[in-house]
Amino acid sequence: MILLNDAELEALLAEDVPYGDLTTASLGINDQRTRITFATRERPLVVSCMEEAVRLCGLYGLEIDGFVKSGSLVPPQSVFLEAHGEAGSIHRIWKSVQNLLDYASGIATYTREAVLLARSINPDIVVATTRKTTPFTKKIAIKAVESGGGIAHRLGLSESILIFDYHRVFFPAEEAFAEALNRAKKANPEKKIVIEAADIAEALKFARLRADILQLEKFPLSKLADAVRILRADYPRMTLIATGGISAKNIAEYAATGVDMIVTSSPYSAQPADIKVRIEPL
Repeated sequence: MILLNDAELEALLAEDVPYGDLTTASLGINDQRTRITFATRERPLVVSCMEEAVRLCGLYGLEIDGFVKSGSLVPPQSVFLEAHGEAGSIHRIWKSVQNLLDYASGIATYTREAVLLARSINPDIVVATTRKTTPFTKKIAIKAVESGGGIAHRLGLSESILIFDYHRVFFPAEEAFAEALNRAKKANPEKKIVIEAADIAEALKFARLRADILQLEKFPLSKLADAVRILRADYPRMTLIATGGISAKNIAEYAATGVDMIVTSSPYSAQPADIKVRIEPL
């Protein structure tokens, strides 16, 4: 499980409270015993980054009365995090915790919806997300995707080999590219080689070059289904990925083409969750 460390949580809080809470201090209520609760409204949600929310509460002396783990589906109008402590501490962390849960849980809830839609057509399909996260949000976004039942397609450039056209342009001759591909396979025996294809002709060419995985980029649905059928006939063990323009609105149609995996960026722009916060004196 991905976890934000204490330094990252403190940096998150520092964006909102760089020099203390002027309002709470000015009113003289810092020491008042207080309870804070986080609850769903009219819609259910999949919670994410709960571990970070609990840790942030703990860093400022709050005692946790109850919470659900990341990945939990919470029914409408249900409390899923409750804590108590001094009003100064609660007001200090309140909005940072809410923003974190809103953002992450929105992505997690969207991802779960997309996964369920895809698996209603193909129970074995995998839904993954790209590395096109909003800058500085990757750990939160990927944790949220995992909370919703998805996975990360690529965490970055360091752990996977994915060959784009922008790599292949350096090899004008097909023989030179084939030689470079073979060298890459020998140099990375434990890695699978993924090559992006723009049409069926490219897909067949890369399959003949012994790519392990084909990423079928922006294929129209009808052509994608044809490509899967043709490739499966001669390369039944090859993993086929669909990418480009896929969201919860059309993911079931892409799942119906027979691909093994769907890659999308759409969860990253999901609507944040609508979480109700209540603060009251004890």
